[in-house]
Amino acid sequence: MSKKYKRKIVRQGKFFYWYVKSDYDDEGKIKVYILSEDKKFIVAYEIGQVIKQQKKSPFLVVMGKEFVGFVGDRKDIRVQTPPIWDDLSATPSLVGKIIDWCYSEKKEIVLVNWKGELI
Repeated sequence: MSKKYKRKIVRQGKFFYWYVKSDYDDEGKIKVYILSEDKKFIVAYEIGQVIKQQKKSPFLVVMGKEFVGFVGDRKDIRVQTPPIWDDLSATPSLVGKIIDWCYSEKKEIVLVNWKGELI
């Protein structure tokens, strides 16, 4: 994995790398991508969802194999996240909250579609 243009953060006793990029396949939305050094944990979170989502909760896309609490073979699942994160910009604090939430045993996993609507 190239570490160029990626920021490093240590959480859960592991090294993670994160970067911000426009997703041109998704209307150019700005997303923060977070991945573990071994690439077992990979997620993407659209910046500014808390403000944009009026009747839907924000969500993240889980692309890696490692996501505590989910058992299944599905790839690229979308999971509702807490609507309380300050997500107006990608900060180390937001990245840390996302990682901690993904590794938390105490979360409810609610799957959503690509629009953030319940499945």
